[in-house]
Amino acid sequence: MPAGGPSAPARTPFVVLVVLLLGSGLLALLLLNAAVNQGSFELSELERQAEELTDEEQALQQELDSYSAPGPLTERARELGLVPGGNPVFILPDGTVRGVPEPAPRAGASGGAGEGVEGP
Repeated sequence: MPAGGPSAPARTPFVVLVVLLLGSGLLALLLLNAAVNQGSFELSELERQAEELTDEEQALQQELDSYSAPGPLTERARELGLVPGGNPVFILPDGTVRGVPEPAPRAGASGGAGEGVEGP
């Protein structure tokens, strides 16, 4: 039995090393799994926020489109005292004027050039 005695202490460090490696491997897998789950929760939350922001963007775009429609835009311009400009006049690079400049009609004037300019 002298051969059996020295081999028992030599196996103990190896067994302890294997158990420590397996334990640390399992612990690493557990931590990795927890990190992946946390990332998954964050991804779900960010996707939900992106969906909400997309819905809000669409609502704001619809509101902007309603403000820039010709009818409401003309109405708000009149409320602000703006009048239709008439035919445009251009100043060319050499300083000549193309077109006949005319003053804009008064905001409160009845009849005149400002009437019936709603559109085709």
